[in-house]
Amino acid sequence: MGRYRYVVFGAGRQGTAAIHDLALNCDAKEIKVVEPDAARSKTARARLEKLVDKDAVALSFLPSASAADVERSDVLLSCAPYGANVGLTRTALEADVPFCDLGGNPETVAEQEKLAAKSKTAIVPDCGVSPGLSNILAVHCARVHGADEIHVRCGGLPLERPDAASNPLQYKLVFSPMGLISEYSGQVPVIRDGRATTVEALSSTEPFDAEHESSPTSNNSPQVVSFLAGIGVRNYDYMTVRYFGHWGLVRGWKSLGYLSGDAARDDELAQRLLADRALRYDSAKDRDKLILAVNGSKMVNGLRSSRRWSSRRRGASRSSRTTSRARAACRRASRRRSASSTRPGSSARSSAGSRKWTGGSARSRSRVLSV
Repeated sequence: MGRYRYVVFGAGRQGTAAIHDLALNCDAKEIKVVEPDAARSKTARARLEKLVDKDAVALSFLPSASAADVERSDVLLSCAPYGANVGLTRTALEADVPFCDLGGNPETVAEQEKLAAKSKTAIVPDCGVSPGLSNILAVHCARVHGADEIHVRCGGLPLERPDAASNPLQYKLVFSPMGLISEYSGQVPVIRDGRATTVEALSSTEPFDAEHESSPTSNNSPQVVSFLAGIGVRNYDYMTVRYFGHWGLVRGWKSLGYLSGDAARDDELAQRLLADRALRYDSAKDRDKLILAVNGSKMVNGLRSSRRWSSRRRGASRSSRTTSRARAACRRASRRRSASSTRPGSSARSSAGSRKWTGGSARSRSRVLSV
């Protein structure tokens, strides 16, 4: 048996991958999986029971988490849709339990930043591939190699390019459609001539290679972009990679009133995407690829010298590769918590945003000792 107790919110594709990763690599003693959707919970349980040694890790599935479940854990990890993360962050802060999530929505992360500003409890959002790993590499380019210009391109795509006649978007949904809609909407943080600013999502398209094109999307972290500007990066941008033809169709959605901040229209679009059989990802037969390229450059003797970090992973589900930064965050948070002095727990009070995940019945008690 390991040392740490984890509570994971969400048992979709990303959550299932994270749970497997925690069980194998993060010294887990117990993992409680909180998934309100009974069908999704059943699917995840069936898959994980084949992969996780039940004698090594105590794995259980719950429709919601009680205050006691939260208080007894060393780390909370959210793999739920981003709309739940503010409420779950409040739950973590009230229980004084470290929290991390897969992020991807700038407004959500900004709210989390405000909530955590006066707390010593570790709150680590945006622990996916991008935002997440791509940000770490961008900062590495700037700090270690002195790059003052950085360009990041990232995308998860079907391994085999779908037939455009049956799947015009040439894409498969591997996470919540609302997450995809969030990425394709709003403003995208960039750095231009040393100044942090924004451009509109999907406002341009550029070739990535012979088969792919890229366009700016809003899932990257404004906080990281501001940090890069502060350490001397003069130009920075981020774009998402798709097969050629995807972005032209998606931009057409805007002319129909989608991707413009209208919640009702975006919910309608999400339901249409979910209902489209061509976009459904079948884990039994579908495989995908992850493209991540980070290019950093600087002036050397009057010439621009560049370093490029590029990875193309093929043949496995993207969700099986999205949790490395979450794993690292969980390890740091659990070590910090286990090293802290013994203290009375405080019950977690559920907020409206996370009520279906935490049950919403706990009362908050004052904390006697803070970490």
